[in-house]
Amino acid sequence: MKKKGKDKLFENLPACAAEFIKLVIKKMRYRKKVRVDVMAELAAHFEDELKDCANDQEKEQKARKLIEDFGDVKLLGILLRRAKKRCRPVWRTVVARTFQTIGALILCFTLYCIYISLGKPTIAVNYVEEAARLARPVADDNLNAAPIYQKAFDAYKEPPLVEYETETGLLDVIKDKDWVAELTEEELALLKQWLSDNADTIEFFKQAAERPYCWWKREAKDNFVLSVLMPELASLRNITKMMVWQSKLKAHEGYIEEAFDDLLTCYRVGRHLKGTRLLVEQLVGMAIQALSTKNALVILNNKEVDSQLLKNLQIRFEKLMAEDTYIINYETERFYALDFMQRCYTNNGRGSGHMIPGELKQIGGLVGEVEVKENTVFDYGRFLVMSIASANRCEMSRVFEKIYSTAEEWATKTPWQLHEENVDFEMGFANWSFLKKARYWPVTLLAPSMGRLNEIAYRQKAQVEALITVLAIIRFKQSTGNYPESLDNLVVTGYLKQLPMDPFSDKPLIYKRTEDNFTLYSVGLNFIDDGGELGKNDRGNPTDSEGDAVFWPVIN
Repeated sequence: MKKKGKDKLFENLPACAAEFIKLVIKKMRYRKKVRVDVMAELAAHFEDELKDCANDQEKEQKARKLIEDFGDVKLLGILLRRAKKRCRPVWRTVVARTFQTIGALILCFTLYCIYISLGKPTIAVNYVEEAARLARPVADDNLNAAPIYQKAFDAYKEPPLVEYETETGLLDVIKDKDWVAELTEEELALLKQWLSDNADTIEFFKQAAERPYCWWKREAKDNFVLSVLMPELASLRNITKMMVWQSKLKAHEGYIEEAFDDLLTCYRVGRHLKGTRLLVEQLVGMAIQALSTKNALVILNNKEVDSQLLKNLQIRFEKLMAEDTYIINYETERFYALDFMQRCYTNNGRGSGHMIPGELKQIGGLVGEVEVKENTVFDYGRFLVMSIASANRCEMSRVFEKIYSTAEEWATKTPWQLHEENVDFEMGFANWSFLKKARYWPVTLLAPSMGRLNEIAYRQKAQVEALITVLAIIRFKQSTGNYPESLDNLVVTGYLKQLPMDPFSDKPLIYKRTEDNFTLYSVGLNFIDDGGELGKNDRGNPTDSEGDAVFWPVIN
């Protein structure tokens, strides 16, 4: 109300009454329109009570008496405010209560956001050291192959470039060729020169492969497992590819025994990466062994090998296989989840706690899909939402423990056994609701692909058994002049110790004698016997998902 309006309202009232009304309105603390109405009502009340007074002195005295009767000004203001609130329309009360509730929720949410943002992790375990400890046996440092591998890496010369549409590394040019005869003269000359340039590398590689153990000193930013550097893996694969080509070149030139020695060296290198190690190490180890066994079959397919050498080679591979493991180990892989949780969650001392958006943001670039590009409020907001949605530490720990315990159980079973049990490798994740997926989103980033890992491991085992079986079949043919009627003949005659089992059928690998050769295969990932036919994709290229896994004859 304007001052002129107030003066007119109070012109017939004593000054004490006017001041009292103004003070009551001030203490009322309510909407302006309501305060104006109450002011008018109070002024009217005083005017009615004072209208019979004969003079100003009498008005003053009676006004003071009325003011005294009203009591405490603050209490009167509160009572008037409550009275007006009770008298307002229902819809206005509903709206007011709604906005009050929303405001309270916003305040609570804001306080909660501040609370979780201020959380601090408790870094209790150095999982990088734990991983290194598990990988290291109780053995003298002189038995460690890692330092010798490092000498091989330091001496390694990259493959030469080949003019192939554009300048391309030799290995990339010849990667789809299986045998020396398929190389051009230029490629063959460059291959020989490259092998010659890497004579020291090859020698160190062979020395390292003879060591019984191998462990590496790991480096990781802030000792975080997800940032562990493993540069040796790429180097080991590159040198293995070079060794494989050297073995094929030796075989092509007639040095069969030396060729197989190189492949056995590669197989032993693969063993150095298996066991209690991270999955990526185990996978590289199996890939190196797969190169060794596959190219042993390639050599057998292209060169005649005398019976005694075949027997010696079979014995050596049988010994290596007996000492090897083909079961995926998840003990060290657990550290990814454990380290993630100790760095991104608070710890209340009872195994629980909440996710910390600031810590999640710090390591966001290391967990795949959660990538930090700009340091903006919006960017931080994403991690805040992810933290709020996430399950607490205790619940997340239970989920991860269930995943890894189940993975260890499944790793001991063949793909066929898991297929018969109708195992869901996603553990029901595909059927989770959107809210549940949001609640357990770290699972999608850190949990391993258990089904695929199981298949790779047992496929590698089947390939080694297939190589041993092919060696026995060729020996039988050289001895008797004919291929065996069945694999049972090899066991009965002592060429095989036992039948080679197909992990995709839990029956022996399928052997069929043809007119002048034989076929040996696994039913493959579709668990169906397709008669030894390779699977083809839409482009006609071989695929693992359909058809059989044919080990012999070797198909380029």
